[in-house]
Amino acid sequence: MLRKGMVGAVIFLLLASVGVNAGSSTEDFVVYKGSGDQPTLVSWQAPLLEVDGLMFKDLNKNGVLDNYEDWRLSPEERALDLIAHMTPEEKVSQMIHITLYSPQDKWFAEQNVGFALAYSYLSDGPREAAEGANRLQMLSESSKWGIPLVISMDAIIGASWIKGATLYPDQIGLGAAGDADLVRRLNDMQRKEMLAMGIRMSMSPIADLATEPRWGRFQECFTEDVDLAVPLVVAAVQGLQAGSELNSESILVSVKHFPGSGPQENGWDGNPLVFHEDTLPMHLKTFQAAIEAGAGSIMPYGYSKVPFLGGDAVERTAHESSVVMTDLLRHQLGYDGIIQTDWGMRHLDAALAGADILGGAGVREAQRLAGGLSPEQIDEKLMRILEAKFRMGLFENPYVDPDFAAELVGNEEHQALAYEAAVKTFTLIKHEFKGSPFTKGTILVGGSLADDADALNSGWKVIGEGETSILQAVRAKASSEVVAFAEEMSEDQLRAVGCAIVVVGEPASTHQPPWGVDNLEIPEADMELLRKLEAAGVPTISVVVLSRPYLLAELTELSESVLVVYRPGVSQGAAAIADALAGEVPITGRLPVQLPRSMEQVYNQREDLAKDIDDPLFDFGFGIQVNSFNQE
Repeated sequence: MLRKGMVGAVIFLLLASVGVNAGSSTEDFVVYKGSGDQPTLVSWQAPLLEVDGLMFKDLNKNGVLDNYEDWRLSPEERALDLIAHMTPEEKVSQMIHITLYSPQDKWFAEQNVGFALAYSYLSDGPREAAEGANRLQMLSESSKWGIPLVISMDAIIGASWIKGATLYPDQIGLGAAGDADLVRRLNDMQRKEMLAMGIRMSMSPIADLATEPRWGRFQECFTEDVDLAVPLVVAAVQGLQAGSELNSESILVSVKHFPGSGPQENGWDGNPLVFHEDTLPMHLKTFQAAIEAGAGSIMPYGYSKVPFLGGDAVERTAHESSVVMTDLLRHQLGYDGIIQTDWGMRHLDAALAGADILGGAGVREAQRLAGGLSPEQIDEKLMRILEAKFRMGLFENPYVDPDFAAELVGNEEHQALAYEAAVKTFTLIKHEFKGSPFTKGTILVGGSLADDADALNSGWKVIGEGETSILQAVRAKASSEVVAFAEEMSEDQLRAVGCAIVVVGEPASTHQPPWGVDNLEIPEADMELLRKLEAAGVPTISVVVLSRPYLLAELTELSESVLVVYRPGVSQGAAAIADALAGEVPITGRLPVQLPRSMEQVYNQREDLAKDIDDPLFDFGFGIQVNSFNQE
């Protein structure tokens, strides 16, 4: 419906089938199409005002153009005006970063919380995600000040909590590709998909260095080598934020986990971080690069203390430590952006120590925060938050088009990019197989991950129905028979096959590794299969879905070829593996980490030091380069 004061506006229905719960209808959505300096305005409840021939949203619905509603002013001027009118509890509500499980309307319409993390709440598909995001923004617009919400996602492999989004390789694989432009393009693609669905913050990229082989989150790091990591981190930041400064096309990044959570003591996630004088600068270098690249927010680790730094970092986790956040990040590194905590419990402690946005905080925290922080502390934090929201254009238009989201997310162009990325990660560490497995007759496919599509990415995701496993991709590729290994198969049956493909590695995971922290051995069932195949004289290719530096000495001896594929991506990883084995694409990846010979080597290396294994089985940077798998 036409709002009062919308003189000369071009109105059209942008948002169809929003399905809101706030007593609205889609007829209430209006759009004023911008041109020149005039931005496009999209409104649900807020009237539009005409001033000096220009249009503005009357977010507080008082019939007057307030400074914070005036897009001609700087983000700083607008933020100062809004802060001057807000109560302490209204201000600290903007610091709250809730988790979207079963959200209540009043959290947005009354408390007007600032941030909301979407795990499975928006997962049903791109259209449903866009509709859900609009619904939350409508509730936020109906609040006293109409401050838009920032919806966030733990998105390190694409918009991975939405079924149908394009999922690409985990960072450890992208380190093997070593291609900063590829990383930038992937994150730019992710930016477009998130933007289309109204998700405006990504808890990525990860700037940790993979210096501890036992750590369960090793797979989320690019590499152990800082010089390789720095350009990749920078590319990810600028791809997501559409440049070095926040703008209306940006996804706000949260670079993590400061000051570098790679060196977990004894490899256990949540143990203290191990640093020494000679290694702390190395681990900080990726974060310094992210800051210089314009990172909008940085996340300190929420589960580990940093005793090397002294002070409160000895007893407090990084995201509750003033030594970590204020002394090191703010003062020493000069960071003036937003500090976003990890998900924690002691939110006031974190805020007093220097944090701006409080991950996992609930609306009940507002009163405690308002009483525990000084007015100056609150205003300083709120300035950073509001300036970011103004720069991102959310006050003018927080809404998205569900039809466009359904069309864009997961499209052919994005799938092609995910395929390209998967191919570029693949690393040959042994290659004596003659020709292509698809020319050998019957192919036996076995191993614990042969039919596990979920394992093609880490656990930070949901996946839809019908995702393709490596077994399924090989079957789709082959013109000959493909047989899945079964325990009851006899030696004669094994001898009858032309070749074998054995897929090994850990299932999808997040914090703790499925095999256990102190186990990097390939499971005995997989090794026994490889021994049987060797005894039967079957030429065998081992495909290693590598999330940590596994012990591969015996596997390498038992295999004619060994292809390391890391976590190549649920969307296109399996198809890319089948094409690589068919000889249709070059294999050019190089190990971004050392692969040890034994657990003794792992125990003897330092958690915080890169490339410190003497005489590894395969060294950092190793990879057999071939134009085709058929090439000997």
